[in-house]
Amino acid sequence: MARSFAIAVICIVLIAGVTGQAPTSPPTATPAPPTPTTPPPAATPPPVSAPPPVTTSPPPVTTAPPPANPPPPVSSPPPASPPPATPPPVASPPPPVASPPPATPPPVATPPPAPLASPPAQVPAPAPTTKPDSPSPSPSSSPPLPSSDAPGPSTDSISPAPSPTDVNDQVSNLFF
Repeated sequence: MARSFAIAVICIVLIAGVTGQAPTSPPTATPAPPTPTTPPPAATPPPVSAPPPVTTSPPPVTTAPPPANPPPPVSSPPPASPPPATPPPVASPPPPVASPPPATPPPVATPPPAPLASPPAQVPAPAPTTKPDSPSPSPSSSPPLPSSDAPGPSTDSISPAPSPTDVNDQVSNLFF
C-alpha cells in the first residue's frame, strides 16, 4: 500500500515536471526573435497555467488513503471493553483488609489506663510514713532508703498493674 502510494506520487511529479518543461522551452525559442518586448509577457502566462494541473492531480491520490482509515476504528472498540472489566476485581479486596485491624487495638488499649491511674495515687501516701520507720533502726541508712523506695514502687506499679490489691500488699510490707 505504501509502495503504491509512493509510486503514484513519483509518477505525478514526473508528469508534472515534463509537462511544465515542455511548454517553457518552445515558447522561449520561438517568440524571442520576432518581438523582444511583447513575447516576455506572453511567455510568463504559460508557466502560470502549468501549476493548476499539478493541483488537480493530488485529489485523486488523496482518495486512496480514506479506505485504509475505516479498519482501524473498527479494531479500536474491542480493546476498550477489557480494561473496565479488570479494575472491579482489584477494587474489592482492599476493603476487607482495612476493617480487621481497627477491631483488634481497642480491647488491648482499654484495660491498661484504669489500673495505671489508681496506683500512683496510693503510692505517695505511704512514702512519708516509711521515713520515720527507717531512721529508728539506723540513722545512716535513712537517706538512701527513701531514694531507693521512691523508684521501686513506681516501677513495680507500672509493670504489673493488674489490680490494686498488689499495691496494698506492697504498702503493708513497707510498714512491717
